[in-house]
Amino acid sequence: MRAEPLSRAGIVAAARRIADAEGLAALTLRRVAQELSTGQASLYRHITDRRELLALLNDDLARSFPVVDKGTPRERLTAQWLGAHRVLLAHPWAAGVVTDASTSTAAALPFAESALAALLAADLDPATAAHTYRALWHLLIGHVVNEHPLGHPGIDLDPGAYPALTAARPYLSANPETEFEWALRNLLDQVLRGTE
Repeated sequence: MRAEPLSRAGIVAAARRIADAEGLAALTLRRVAQELSTGQASLYRHITDRRELLALLNDDLARSFPVVDKGTPRERLTAQWLGAHRVLLAHPWAAGVVTDASTSTAAALPFAESALAALLAADLDPATAAHTYRALWHLLIGHVVNEHPLGHPGIDLDPGAYPALTAARPYLSANPETEFEWALRNLLDQVLRGTE
């Protein structure tokens, strides 16, 4: 028997716990009902299907993306994108949800607005700002979903056959935050060159 009434917020919290612990594939309405000690039919009073549940999960996730409006444009962009990277790393399933167009949410608009405003504040023209935002987004998602960065860990390399890979491997960090920060700072260096 449930101790508290069922709500959309409670359903989303349960969905997030399941996705964090068991992965997105395990996230079904039946599993959420089980987590909440209720019948699956009870969920239908609050959500219509799994797709709506994923949209609500995306909405909840988007609200945790940082919006940074203090500092120089470079400081704002660096803090915002590093923060978004931390959010996605904390929830390994999240990249799959935020990149699914069917679960798009207006809750993501403050993040996008803040990032684009910082790019425009750096004196980039609107077209360059738009392309840079897209490049930053792809950089973020690529770093989160890529499970084997250059160097192909676990594969023994013949230095004679793969001299470039052999030379590069020691310089790659196993820390995903370190690797993302390096890429982010270098992308911003190129785009913001001459604007500061």
